[in-house]
Amino acid sequence: MRIHTDPHTEAIVVVVRGEIDYSCEETLLGCLTRALSSSAHGIEIDLGKVSFWACSSVKVLLAARQLAQRHGKTVSLRALSPVVRRVLELSDTLHLFTPKAVRAALHPRSEAGHRSALPGISPS
Repeated sequence: MRIHTDPHTEAIVVVVRGEIDYSCEETLLGCLTRALSSSAHGIEIDLGKVSFWACSSVKVLLAARQLAQRHGKTVSLRALSPVVRRVLELSDTLHLFTPKAVRAALHPRSEAGHRSALPGISPS
């Protein structure tokens, strides 16, 4: 896992690669928590190079999102591998990390009730 700042957007980006399962969930949550605490507005997570994503690992993303919301910050997904996309679709959590959902978290009245998906995925 790597944390960096995107020079074009100044976003804090967490890049995750390889296999994510129960044995590394604590490390992943620690990494996301550190990134959130060092960001002013939130973080973007790049899961494009993840080759395995355990169903139980969804709770790590949800915990990071909840922590971010408590501090007025956001968590969004910058890239997804096919396996991560599938697990998030099956768990009906993908819509929580889309740009529209992130805006809704910051401004609940203006976006309430609208669900969106990442490019290529239609809302359910």
